[in-house]
Amino acid sequence: MKRLFLLGMLVMAASMVSAQNCAALLLPYFGSAELTAQFAQDHPEKFNYHCCEARAAFYESDTVPAGAELRSITEVRDKVTGVALSADFVVDLNTLSYYAYNFYEGFQAHHYYCNVTYCFSTPSSSHPYLVLRSIDDMKAEAMKLFENR
Repeated sequence: MKRLFLLGMLVMAASMVSAQNCAALLLPYFGSAELTAQFAQDHPEKFNYHCCEARAAFYESDTVPAGAELRSITEVRDKVTGVALSADFVVDLNTLSYYAYNFYEGFQAHHYYCNVTYCFSTPSSSHPYLVLRSIDDMKAEAMKLFENR
């Protein structure tokens, strides 16, 4: 019964932010559905902010943004298994979790000033590039999303 209640709370908290699936975006951050649901119940504002942050990490583009470092999507690795994404990876921003892959450790953490944008080629997706915002831009966009929810 408690699990059903927690799942209901998670669904309710996730629906507060947007159409993007907060539970899917944050599951790797918390490590389990139960912990995700518990956090959503106990700390709904923090949960919503983390969801905004996960949503703000990426966008798709038809062009490489000026100044962005262009990389292959195959350089992105699953944090648990270490398996690289395939060259034919199809981007779904509703479920692509910033926390599931090495976006921070493998790319963003290498720059002291937190202002480097990365662009990953995703030729099988509807847009040929997945853009990982710089940490500074990601935090600013997350704050906008959080304030305008």
